Amino acid sequence: MKLNNSFWRHFELDLQEIKLAYLNWAIGYARGPKPEHRHLFLWDHQEDFCIINSRYGRSFSISPFGIGVRGVPRIKLKGIPRGMDEIDIALKARLTENTRCIRAAIASALETGNLDNARQMVLNFFWLKLGAHELLFDRMQLEYGERGKVRKGRWGLDESEGSHTLTGLRNRIVNTVRFGETLENEYIQNLNKKLPGFSKGTLSTFLSSALSWNRYGLCAFDCGPVIWSKRGVVHFNQVKQRMNQIGWPYHGSPSQVLRPLYKIALNYRRPPIRLRCDPDEGYSWKSLRRRACQIYEIIDNILNEINRIRKEEIG
Repeated sequence: MKLNNSFWRHFELDLQEIKLAYLNWAIGYARGPKPEHRHLFLWDHQEDFCIINSRYGRSFSISPFGIGVRGVPRIKLKGIPRGMDEIDIALKARLTENTRCIRAAIASALETGNLDNARQMVLNFFWLKLGAHELLFDRMQLEYGERGKVRKGRWGLDESEGSHTLTGLRNRIVNTVRFGETLENEYIQNLNKKLPGFSKGTLSTFLSSALSWNRYGLCAFDCGPVIWSKRGVVHFNQVKQRMNQIGWPYHGSPSQVLRPLYKIALNYRRPPIRLRCDPDEGYSWKSLRRRACQIYEIIDNILNEINRIRKEEIG
């Protein structure tokens, strides 16, 4: 089983729509942490809670339902805020089904020994889910040795790579989409050993079930950017080719990687989300609430564009 371009295109549009839904929720429903938990959510230089740039888990590690609560909020008798309605619940159902299809397709490819097919699907999934975020929000980090030699920097969290643990498998795949590297056969071969059949007991730590709130899922959604391919779906091997052309990550910029391939509808590092005069203030919960009407208008315009594209694809 190999997922076709139409599948990936609709999956891409759904992912962009859910990013907008999360932004909707963050502005209308998120609230600052309790005093006893403030240190968990603020970087040392911050005074106010920043929804998009918080220290621990981004905006939805704190939700109306408590610290660390995950998932789509249930409908309440008193009503729910803008954006948290049956449309989002239907979108969650589509993502659940799409993820099931991806998991089944990868499992099938592994069972038949088609490593190249499995590799392409794994990298497509992780690229669509978090690749552009890694480039445009977290940015690339480079380190310089004593002799001035440049090497790719690793984040301050556990970035160990190995083919024999779930964390190692995931981190290797994440770094592959960050840097445009080659995912070695041993990582693909070990997927089925570590995740036999991608059963329900193991998929949550690797491939997300519907809306994943693990470290590599959450930030991909609530930190944007919102982008979609300009001309049909872009497979990760095309992104890797573009990275190689400009000498990424040692040369070039995220925009040089993305702009020839994608329409960037909303970049969270730029206005109206971030403010040029005071970046952290732009990310703060209070600031986003003050500018809610402006941001809602942009969200609505982008959603209309996504719906137009989706109708054209179906037509």
